[in-house]
Amino acid sequence: MAAPKRYDFTGRKSIHIHLMKSQHAAFRSKVILSGITMQDALEECAIRISEGEPYMEKLINEVIDKKARGELQIAKAEINSIYEAIESDEHDDAE
Repeated sequence: MAAPKRYDFTGRKSIHIHLMKSQHAAFRSKVILSGITMQDALEECAIRISEGEPYMEKLINEVIDKKARGELQIAKAEINSIYEAIESDEHDDAE
């Protein structure tokens, strides 16, 4: 019988995010010119969010509001791809 899986809760986890190319380039440029890496910047953000820093709480609330209004870049991209899929399907049905 196999031994039960053990989980290392003290180790590190990786995350994967999708950014628009223009935001990725601007973000990367900004942090590199500041002498840090994207990893450094995002890790510090995660730490401050998890510690409940008031500025980061306000930022999260702003993101929630923007998402609800459909103003996030990724939301716009998703909406456009949905409309393109619908239009393509309607075009196929018309033939």
